[in-house]
Amino acid sequence: MPADLSQPRLGARVLDLLADMSNWGDPKFVPGEVDIFKIEPDHELYGHMNVNYLRLDRVPRFDDGWQAVMDTLRRGQFFVTTGEVLMPRFTVNGVQSGEAAEVPESNSVEVQFDLKWSFPLSCAHIITGDGKSVKRQQVDLRNIGSFGEQSFRTKVDVAGQRWLRVEVWDIATNGVFTQPVWLR
Repeated sequence: MPADLSQPRLGARVLDLLADMSNWGDPKFVPGEVDIFKIEPDHELYGHMNVNYLRLDRVPRFDDGWQAVMDTLRRGQFFVTTGEVLMPRFTVNGVQSGEAAEVPESNSVEVQFDLKWSFPLSCAHIITGDGKSVKRQQVDLRNIGSFGEQSFRTKVDVAGQRWLRVEVWDIATNGVFTQPVWLR
């Protein structure tokens, strides 16, 4: 995620692109990466890398190859983090990222996510799209201190929406984001 510390969240360009691609209809996902154009022996590399946490039953053995990793990425079964904020669990009506959730007649879904963090949190964004426009609901988390772990649960009206994902940011603009859950 490109870093512009004048912004309240990292990677706005790529995350806005993820929203646009999600609105186009076909499932698309955004893995974390880092661009290394030149590296010297005294450069810090790992501190600037984004990390993809994959939902795997087990870590594949080297001899098994990369197929399990590739399939998990292809299905959107992962979250991306700068490392200081983790989201080991995220569901919409019990359905995880990369999957499709049925929307009831009430058009209300339950969004649940578990967080672990280092720095004090700033906000969570619940982001949805209807195929044309994007809605961003901000949840203020500034009253939550440093070094914590908590589960969050909220109801969201998704009338006319086609997908939903979550971002969470701390006061130092470190963050985590999910891949979309498709709404049917």
